[in-house]
Amino acid sequence: MITSYSIDEIIEYASTNSPFYRELYSGVSKPKLRNLPVLDQAPFWKALGDDKLLTANSRDGVVFKSGGTTGNPKHSYFNREEWESFCHIFGTGMSDNLREGDRVGNLFYAGELYASFVFIMKSLEYCPVPTIHYPITGAVAFDSLVSMVKENHINVLAGVPTSFMNLANHLKVTGQELKLDRILYGGEALYPDQENYLKEIFPGTQFHSIGYASVDGGHLGYCASDCARGEHRVFEQSIIEIIDPESGEVITEPGRKGKVIYSNLTRKLMPIIRYPVGDEAYWTSDGKFKLLGRSEEGARIGPVTVNRDDITGLLQKLGLEKEIGHFQLQIYRQNKKDTLKLRLGSRRSEAEALELCKDVIASFYNERPMFLTSINEGLINPLEAELVLPEQLFKNQRTGKLRFVIDNRHA
Repeated sequence: MITSYSIDEIIEYASTNSPFYRELYSGVSKPKLRNLPVLDQAPFWKALGDDKLLTANSRDGVVFKSGGTTGNPKHSYFNREEWESFCHIFGTGMSDNLREGDRVGNLFYAGELYASFVFIMKSLEYCPVPTIHYPITGAVAFDSLVSMVKENHINVLAGVPTSFMNLANHLKVTGQELKLDRILYGGEALYPDQENYLKEIFPGTQFHSIGYASVDGGHLGYCASDCARGEHRVFEQSIIEIIDPESGEVITEPGRKGKVIYSNLTRKLMPIIRYPVGDEAYWTSDGKFKLLGRSEEGARIGPVTVNRDDITGLLQKLGLEKEIGHFQLQIYRQNKKDTLKLRLGSRRSEAEALELCKDVIASFYNERPMFLTSINEGLINPLEAELVLPEQLFKNQRTGKLRFVIDNRHA
């Protein structure tokens, strides 16, 4: 059963029962969606840590990790009813890309409070298309994975694109083949270089997004049969807005890029109202939205999300927050993998820069162990860091404002 509410009900409940939302909306005379401020992620997550965000004590349901550092983790709370609704909605959205009797191998990651594996498992149970679920996980050795797929006649695999790239490399090196009907990917974008390579290794296999969701926000969009790569349709229980990052104007015309802003119509325990997801997109002429990469809230590198406060906290721990007042994340593709480069604004000499960058990288790996694990597993490239003069940091050509994320993967 899906339980959802009108946006007015969500706003009223949040402003009455959440200290954070009550304070945020205190100066709003008419609390309608378009009159409300877009959330700033930093105070939002701080309010959770200060016990000012939730509308009630958490008594049932599930808690997931949603990024953050080792010292400042972020968690997303769903009560039982919300969790069931989340999976039911998403599972229904998976229908177009599944067939009755499909044998689906789940290669998403499990454990350490991560959501993807159990979320997809439960969503498959709610999918109206009857399928058989094979809970393999993303940590299995490739030889074992290949054996399981062949022995169980698994015809569909679901997981993150980087896992499929590594599986493809393994098959190529070992001279093995796997015949699959479909690969359903999620958690990351599938880039053209990846898709072209995967089509070489898995000829005849169809590639579809499993859907668009986030553990901090919820169900964002589903991949219908008419969706091209990167396109999704909006769930009935969601409100997606695309806004101009400079003016805050809500964009309605097709083809104009903006930030994805999300409101969830099923969550009351931890309300999500006008939350910046961290992606850019534009509307298509037939009502879909096409994802274009990361916006200013954070960067997604392979399976790892890096946010602004991750870097701010890192610089504070190293005592560099005054010297490096501005920084930015640059993401690009290299050897069919994502690469993250930290661009740090500093006037240090070239001789000092090398040592400082080494310290920053070592500290980052310590604070974000999942990033280092993903490197060791061959999912992403090692972190890069460089010191540049503050005036050399990339800026918005129209406004002159500093850009926090430069995503070159869609260039």
